[in-house]
Parts: sequence; structure tokens; C-alpha cells
Amino acid sequence: MNARTVDPADAPHRSPLLRRVWFFLRVSLVLVGLTGVKILVHRKHWELLTPNPLFPALVASEVFLLGFLLHGVLLDYKEAEKIPGELAPLSNASPGRPEAPGRFSRTAGVNEALVLLAGFSEDLLAWMKEAGPTTALLNQLDDVQRSIEQFAQKNPAPLQARLLLELSQIRRLVYRIGVIRATTFVPTLYGVAYIGTALLSGGLLLTDIEPFGESLFFISAISLLLIKMLWLIADLDNPFSANLATSVEHVSLSPVALAVERLQRLQAEG
Repeated sequence: MNARTVDPADAPHRSPLLRRVWFFLRVSLVLVGLTGVKILVHRKHWELLTPNPLFPALVASEVFLLGFLLHGVLLDYKEAEKIPGELAPLSNASPGRPEAPGRFSRTAGVNEALVLLAGFSEDLLAWMKEAGPTTALLNQLDDVQRSIEQFAQKNPAPLQARLLLELSQIRRLVYRIGVIRATTFVPTLYGVAYIGTALLSGGLLLTDIEPFGESLFFISAISLLLIKMLWLIADLDNPFSANLATSVEHVSLSPVALAVERLQRLQAEG
């Protein structure tokens, strides 16, 4: 797979470029609305505030708050980026893989386990792309584990133990993905950031800044940075959100897709 290959996380919806263009357009629509409100406020002489030296301090505090949010969210995002790469090599311990020393004999039990593992891998990739109930995926993993435990007498015990260890690691990563999806980084802090952005934007709309053209510039520039950063942080908070049409940034699932193709090929060879 080269760099031009479409990430399976993007295939169901739109390309990364179109996602980013749509993200910019959504922010631009908000800015157009704010600009229209500012023009209306200026014409109706509703500008009740005057420029104050404390206003830059409010902007700086909001930027600091967004920086704190971004730092916390990026920690989970960087961890999530590693998960597909950690999941993909787990298939190397699959029953019947040709390069394994002391390879499992391709008995009916081993073939059954390989079929179950291939089916689970396909559903795992679909679950990572589209979300869905985690319980059904874990139940499939239980079926794979029971199938592996049944052919222990006819195959090397160390290799069986390795397989069970790999399944345990898969289970741990599935739980971790579920937790990352379900957890929002400090929701109270998000609320404060949204309120701060709204107050700053409202303050700019009600502040009498002359000349009027400069006021439009400052409103547009400051609002663009704050709103775009806030929406981007909220998007990064769920790295496995490729199923959402409004999502811009999410982790690549290409390693898992390659592992699924490999398991399907092993199953076909069996």
C-alpha cells in the first residue's frame, strides 16, 4: 500500500481533503453570520462597550484554556494512533501461518479457528470504522478463544499459549478503543471553553472599535482562531470517528485493513 492508497477509515464518506474543506466552510459560515450581526449592531448603534485594556487579557486566558485542552486531548490521540499498528501484528500468531516455527497442523479445528479469527478481524475493522456495540465483538472473540482451546491436544502447547496471549492483547485494545470513544476529556473544561468563546465573540460584537473596517477584521480573525481551534479539539477527542461526516482528523486504519487481507488470504489457502 503506497501513500496514495485511500485509508479505509475515509472510504465510506469523503476524502480527507473534502473533509477539511467542509470543516473550513462550516467555520466560514459562522464567521459570515458574526460579520452580519456586527454590521447590524453598528447600524443600530447597539455597541455598548468601549475598548478596554483587560480585553486582551481575556483573549489570552481563552487561548491558554484551549492550549490546555489541546494538550490533554493530544495525549489520547497519540495513544490511539498506535492502536491500529499494535492490532495488526497480532494476526502473526494466527493458526496455520506459514512462517510460524512449529506451525499448527491444518486440522479441522485449526481451520475453524482461522475462519472465526478472519471473521472477527473483518468485524473489528468495521467496528473501528463505524462504531457499534462492543459486546457483540467481544462475544466473537470469546468464540475464537474457545475454538483455540479445543485443539490443544493435537498441537504444540507453546503456540496455543501464544495465541491466547495475543487474543488477550486484542481484548485489551478493544476495551481501550471503547473507553477512548466514550470518554470526553474534562467536559466541564469544554463548557468553560465554549462559554469563554461565546463571551469573547459577543464582547467583540458589542465593542465600538474605530474605524469600523478594523473591527470587522478583529472579529473575523479572533473568532476564526477560537472557533476553529475549539471544534478541532472536540474532533480530536474521538480519534475513531471516521463514521462521522463532520470528522476531520482521525487515526489511520490501514494496518488493520492489511491484517484483514492477510487473514483472508490464509483462509483461502487453507
